Amino acid sequence: MSLKKSICILLVLSLIFLFGGCAQKDVAPGADGGTADAARTFVMKIGTTVTDDSPGGLILSNYFKPEIEKLSGGRVTVEIYNNSVLGGDRQLVESLQLGTLESCWSPLSVLSNFDAKFGASDLPFVYKNPETAYAALDGDWGALLAKDLPNQGIRLLAYGENSFRNLSNNVRPIEKLEDMKGIKFRVMESPIYIATFTALGANPTPIPFAELYTALQNGTVDGQDNGTVLTYTNKLYEVQKYYTISGQQYSASPILVSENWWGGVPEDLQKIIADAALEACRRNREDNKKAETEYIKLIEASGTKVNVLSDAEKERFREACLPVWDNFVGEFGEDVIAAAHEINDKYGS
Repeated sequence: MSLKKSICILLVLSLIFLFGGCAQKDVAPGADGGTADAARTFVMKIGTTVTDDSPGGLILSNYFKPEIEKLSGGRVTVEIYNNSVLGGDRQLVESLQLGTLESCWSPLSVLSNFDAKFGASDLPFVYKNPETAYAALDGDWGALLAKDLPNQGIRLLAYGENSFRNLSNNVRPIEKLEDMKGIKFRVMESPIYIATFTALGANPTPIPFAELYTALQNGTVDGQDNGTVLTYTNKLYEVQKYYTISGQQYSASPILVSENWWGGVPEDLQKIIADAALEACRRNREDNKKAETEYIKLIEASGTKVNVLSDAEKERFREACLPVWDNFVGEFGEDVIAAAHEINDKYGS
């Protein structure tokens, strides 16, 4: 063998050894999720339709974001997009499925468009008070609702709230069931809300939340059914004459993440994010209670007439809505409806 040929063979073998060794060094440190994962950074964009100064908006900016960024040592950067700048609630959830958004905080009702049984939480008068709702959603009832959601490309981390929903309108005070007749109420794009308001004799009209203020202002709809906090922070009371504390439905507001994105986040960071979500939602509930007390006074002081639906009339509302429960057995499943019937006995306080 010539000297020239021998040198060429040695060079080739040297290159193979060199690059083979480098490749092994690149793979080995991250093979057990160690060095490679620790060096990776993540951006977590979270979209909402709430305002910056709402209890939900404030919890995200004052607790959720700084807590995650602190505990992750800067490995996770949280970017908050409130005020529907990334789209309406359904668009936000669809963005999670598509993987174009990492997280959102949206009404639970929107999830019924992706997994029908979530609508069971919106059945009229399913929770008798906030404490019952908290215990049920944080327990096996909430787990039952969320268990199949990852199959839709979405993961539910924790249940926050918008609180119990009330009625406002520009036609008349709602003091009895008959007062609902013919009033055009904006409702969410949810079959259960449409069915509920139909059963109550009203005219339900689905409109994106971002368009609600204008729709009330120009008379496209007569009224809406948000809780006290959203009604105040989004200034809906400015274009409403009457506000009735009715509490016909409870609106939870979970923190959701994209399942595809979540699967690429190391377990230690997943725990930090999940724990922060649970605590954020707990604080959200506390802040909502305080805000509701303050905001209802401010709504009344603005000139909007406020009244409370009597217990007797609330019972008439509940009875009028019983067919709604029956009509959704086929969609939610008998096991889910049975579990819903047990909520107040099992979790009620």
